Amino acid sequence: MDTTGLDTTGLDTTVLNTTGVDTDRAARTAQIRDVAATVFSADPAAIEAAGDFEHDLDADSLLAVEFVVELEKLFGVPLHVNQIPRLMAGLDSAYEVLAETAGW
Repeated sequence: MDTTGLDTTGLDTTVLNTTGVDTDRAARTAQIRDVAATVFSADPAAIEAAGDFEHDLDADSLLAVEFVVELEKLFGVPLHVNQIPRLMAGLDSAYEVLAETAGW
């Protein structure tokens, strides 16, 4: 199997748990949540409930930059300043930005 999640026959081999949840996405989302909780000094449940980190958690631009830097370190992908608004638009949005950038 290569790193795209496709085996040599072209079939998607992404690991799903017994409930049909993509465990890679769930694990990565949990990692993003934990980074956000640390950077924004918030409870993980508050991160999950936040629709917008800036408004819901009072995260300022310095915290947004710190969030980006920590995500870059954790996932080893370069993020750009123009991605900050989407990264700050909640957990699902942050996952989508990282997935697009990293090619997950």
